[in-house]
Amino acid sequence: MSDMLRDRGTGGVAPAVPRGEEVPIATGTAMLRDETDGSTTVLVNGVASSSLRADPSHLDFEYMRHAAAAIAAWGPPARLTVLHVGGAACTFPRYLAHRYPNSRQLVVEVDSVLARLAREWGDLPRAPHLRIRVGDGLEVLRSRPDASVDVLVRDAFAGDATPAHLADEGWWREVRRVVRPGGLALANVAAVPRSDDGRQDARFAGRAFASVCAIGEPAALAGTRVGNATIVAGDALDLDGLRRYAASAPLPTVVRVGWGT
Repeated sequence: MSDMLRDRGTGGVAPAVPRGEEVPIATGTAMLRDETDGSTTVLVNGVASSSLRADPSHLDFEYMRHAAAAIAAWGPPARLTVLHVGGAACTFPRYLAHRYPNSRQLVVEVDSVLARLAREWGDLPRAPHLRIRVGDGLEVLRSRPDASVDVLVRDAFAGDATPAHLADEGWWREVRRVVRPGGLALANVAAVPRSDDGRQDARFAGRAFASVCAIGEPAALAGTRVGNATIVAGDALDLDGLRRYAASAPLPTVVRVGWGT
């Protein structure tokens, strides 16, 4: 490996960790890569899964900005309770802990080594503000009491796709059971041309919740290019507020009701 790849970090995150060097984790490998914009990308098995900065209020990935806007438009309670299924480097939980300091969050991460590294790399808040539990997302969800969280965020991938058991109709029934009345469910999905997986995910969400939309780049939601979509589900979404956010987003962004139909 070249000396350049072995350089220590310069992006303000985990400065003692070599860049460009694969670290074994339970499900494969992870690697840090500094970007020219000052961020540090966390790659899991070669796929960019998180972006970290010293400033926790800055979100680089568009789908995380969409999720943040959905929570803001929804109007979170003073003490927000969030369950995250899929953690990677915990970028979004770290953002929420900063944005809503009275929040209580549980992150479920299937990879025990990655969960440990997330704490080392991201300077995460400690329990009870932010807890990480190693396990399968569906199993943990099934163990939760009814109406026990305000927001559920699913950002779990195996490679470039959501594991099937975290995106089927049974999954969304469990989400509906665990999310409190009036609460919110968010899911990051891959929008891939000639694939119906993301839309099917949204259809199942629509069977569980009264109001569902997708936020994303127009071409990705239209199925003409690869991208990400953020599914937003609840009892009564503030669609006008989400559309105002989309109109002011730095990249082309639309809100689609009925994206899965």
